[in-house]
Amino acid sequence: KPITCRPADKIEPEIKTLINKITEQAKSKNIVLAEQSIEDVLTIALFPQVGWKFLENRNNPNAFEPTPMPHNAIVEKQSMTSTPKNENDIYTITVNNQSYVVQVNTGGNIESLSTTQTIVPKSDLSHEDSESINAPLAGNIWKIHVKPGDSVEKGDVLLILEAMKMETEIRAFRAGRILNIKVSEGDAVNVGEPLLQLA
Repeated sequence: KPITCRPADKIEPEIKTLINKITEQAKSKNIVLAEQSIEDVLTIALFPQVGWKFLENRNNPNAFEPTPMPHNAIVEKQSMTSTPKNENDIYTITVNNQSYVVQVNTGGNIESLSTTQTIVPKSDLSHEDSESINAPLAGNIWKIHVKPGDSVEKGDVLLILEAMKMETEIRAFRAGRILNIKVSEGDAVNVGEPLLQLA
């Protein structure tokens, strides 16, 4: 039978169901919804993962990024918190797996104090041929399709990253074995953050 009206008019309204469902979930999580609960309901409906995190921490400013400060306030804060450096600072630097203990004087001259051989632990050696797969964009881990020890082929979907309601598949750029996974489903990640290790 041909549809002669607006097709969306045939869809049952979902808002009442959503309000009841989200109100029940909020009670079970001990989350108090806003007086205008429709705003919170729409937040959860549009952003199911980050929405709950937002509501759980709505009154906790420490859970969010701090409010940006004016530039002069940042400079003033840095000058107040900066500690004076010692006249002679001692550092250990490593070059080509060789460690050197050096002393830096106020004049900027560097003199070598002693040399120590660094022994690389066996656990690190097993990761020598591994490569890190990093987040190509900021977002949330939506689904992880692999686990440590899994063998993957080039092009296999390893996990799905969600950003701005768009899902991005993270695929294996070569065949290999998953050494470890550094994220969990629901985690927020930044650009370049390691997601997993491929051997």
